[in-house]
Amino acid sequence: MTERRLANGKAAYYWHPNRRDVAAGFSLTCERLGTIYAAAVERAQQLNRTLDDWRAQGEKALEEDPTRFGTLAWMFADFQQTRNFQRLGERTKPGYRGAMERITEIKTKEGKRCGDYLVKTLTSLAVDRIYDRLRIGKNGQEIFRQANLSIWLLGRAWRTMRRRYPHVFPEVDPFEGFERESKTTAKPAATRKEAYALSKALRQMGHPHLGLVPLVCFEWHQRPENVLAHLCWSDVRPARRANFVRLEHHKTGQESWLPLEYRGQKLFPEIEAYLATLPRLGATIVVTPGTRGPRRPYSEVYAAYLVRKARRVAGLPAHVTLDTCRHGGMTELGDAELTEQEIMSVSGHLTPESARLYVKRTERQQLTAIRKRRRWVKKSASE
Repeated sequence: MTERRLANGKAAYYWHPNRRDVAAGFSLTCERLGTIYAAAVERAQQLNRTLDDWRAQGEKALEEDPTRFGTLAWMFADFQQTRNFQRLGERTKPGYRGAMERITEIKTKEGKRCGDYLVKTLTSLAVDRIYDRLRIGKNGQEIFRQANLSIWLLGRAWRTMRRRYPHVFPEVDPFEGFERESKTTAKPAATRKEAYALSKALRQMGHPHLGLVPLVCFEWHQRPENVLAHLCWSDVRPARRANFVRLEHHKTGQESWLPLEYRGQKLFPEIEAYLATLPRLGATIVVTPGTRGPRRPYSEVYAAYLVRKARRVAGLPAHVTLDTCRHGGMTELGDAELTEQEIMSVSGHLTPESARLYVKRTERQQLTAIRKRRRWVKKSASE
């Protein structure tokens, strides 16, 4: 870093690579670092690290180490060390890592992995081709959801890392104007009657604690894995908040307190009545009956197996699962004419977009909307 005096007397700072490095192919030239010394030092150190990486690696090393500086694989590896990735939930990170790996492992016509290419070669046409490859699964079927997640992560990592290393990335944004396709079918929602029938069947099969899960998913809008592994007796009406239940959304890390009573009237009498019939077998509420070994929380696989069996016993349709019970409860919020903010306050979703995925459009909602409109038409005509 060098210092120069400007006409107004202030000091300006500049960074220059060695001429021999530029002659050897280093792509960066002189860069003005501004007049703030601390910021100039930080930027100069970043540029020096870039130069050191370039000197140490070279083209031969790049072929031997696909995670080397400047490649697509390096971008993903470095992105996983950033705050944008680290603040994701532990449940989310494995899926994101898999999505990024799908991109890096794509083989091109040249026989190379996508991860081996430099990010500066990423063009709009390359993004389109990567997306086309991602959309086709191993058996030839279209997999839009996985493809959309992977290409979204590619763009997010690209934008995050470009802020750190702008000289490594192309000036033109290859994602400008790009649109993802979607052919996803909305997941069906279980009705209140179906959720309670599933609960009753599980209880009759000798799994009363597991029978609580569809009710909590439906009434308290909890993810099944949260109820199976994390819901504790101490969360229900604790001494410090006797009229509430503590709910923790482990996917998002959000904690919420749901009221159980208002002016002496119970708001979820069905769940509290069910809880009153369950013996306390452990710290967590949902545990196995202990007929085949010690009592322990249900695994998701075993719980899903028992749900399928209970579904056949109760004569329920195939779409009824613990997850669709949650969708059904959220849809009921929409039928009850709650606003999006009210729905989010109950469900724990962080954005309206994510909450909308669970509130299905129903005939009841249509009828409510049309009746409201007719009342408005009549009122307008009389004015």
